[in-house]
Amino acid sequence: MSAVSKYIYKIIPHSSVDTRFTFPVPIPSSHQFLMELDLNDRFIHFSAAEQIPTTLNLFFKEDPAVTLLRVEVAKISAWKKVEWVLPDQTPRTGDMPYLCAHAWPVPLEGEYVESFKELYKQSASGEKSAQGAWDGALAQKEIKDWLI
Repeated sequence: MSAVSKYIYKIIPHSSVDTRFTFPVPIPSSHQFLMELDLNDRFIHFSAAEQIPTTLNLFFKEDPAVTLLRVEVAKISAWKKVEWVLPDQTPRTGDMPYLCAHAWPVPLEGEYVESFKELYKQSASGEKSAQGAWDGALAQKEIKDWLI
């Protein structure tokens, strides 16, 4: 049986893509990360580390940059309901992998964000590129080591 990840990740557009996602550093505990999808669905969408490439390629394929917010599962679970689901939104049971999570209520507050990383698409040569792919960005050692 697969184990629950220590962290789940919220992917948001980078502030260079959408200025509504500009936030202060350090992130104040009261800061709210509001995404239209989360508000409409009435829960916060999260991905486990191994699900991030799929999520990026499905929902952020047109964005040249994103910000990954890392949230400790134990901390957010103490204050919000967290439910694990499969990528097709089927509730997780038995030996199914822990890939996606939903949390209620919306929004995600800054107090739950343990850390964040900015991720830029890269061309085949490793340069930042709006036309590049997420694979190169995710292959960077700093990002690979952080996605646990």
